[in-house]
Amino acid sequence: MTTLMLILVLNLGVVQAIEVAPEQVLTVISAGSGDPVVLLPGLSGCAYGYRKIVSPLHDSGFQTVIIEPLGIGSSSRPEKADYTMTAQADRVAGVMDSLEIFDAIIVGHGVSASVALRLAYRRPDLVRAVISVEGGPNESTATPTMERSLKFASVVAKLGGRRMLRDRFKSNLEEASGDRSWIDRRTVGRYLKNIDGDLNVFISALRAMARSTETESLRDNLVNISCPVLLLAGQAPHSGSVTDDEIDILREGLSRFSYQPVPDAGHFIFEEQPEVLITAIKSLQGEERRLSCVH
Repeated sequence: MTTLMLILVLNLGVVQAIEVAPEQVLTVISAGSGDPVVLLPGLSGCAYGYRKIVSPLHDSGFQTVIIEPLGIGSSSRPEKADYTMTAQADRVAGVMDSLEIFDAIIVGHGVSASVALRLAYRRPDLVRAVISVEGGPNESTATPTMERSLKFASVVAKLGGRRMLRDRFKSNLEEASGDRSWIDRRTVGRYLKNIDGDLNVFISALRAMARSTETESLRDNLVNISCPVLLLAGQAPHSGSVTDDEIDILREGLSRFSYQPVPDAGHFIFEEQPEVLITAIKSLQGEERRLSCVH
């Protein structure tokens, strides 16, 4: 595990590029002090998406660490890497080990929630609790969201034109949201920043993700997760929502599962209603502290 460089300090925190294997470099942004919260962006997201919650968490005595998994955000996109969610969980664990971060609340968005759940049973020493933001127990990265992303990116690559890419991406964000007021030109540009730089590399990484085959079943291992797991699910009609069947799988398999519907929100709860995620993190911290005192 090698820290390649200290890039800069943003309002999100100190940005590092950490090499977890040859040609595999993860972008990590950390700030604050106190109980750690590790934030994992989803497939269509990036670290920028968590900008509304990091400062309030710092003010409440938390340390935030945003880890962009391989192929997501500004992390590298090697075509031949192992993109299974199990491998992604192990990379996150490696970064946390190198930064000496343990007993953290892990927040995973979309498909990255399955990465967080795999981390919880593979490395329970690293995980105090898991918050899934619109993420079900995925057994494959080849979700409908992935398929739509690959399809539109391939069309744009053939036809050319960044305007087309931006318009289609904006449309996808709108379809996934309940409250669309957060989707402006600047935000779309920041979300797209690491995609339109080299669209062919992005497409190659998506195809590698779609081909990946998990070696372990998450559903079979839910019983091995002892920490609390909270699912935040937007209730406004939107694409990418968690299904009732997925909620049932989590409820039946997890010993400490809770479900919180979020009215009027869609897939990007931390953008549409950031206070909901902030409150959930604080509540889980308080709950675990009370249990520690009892024991």
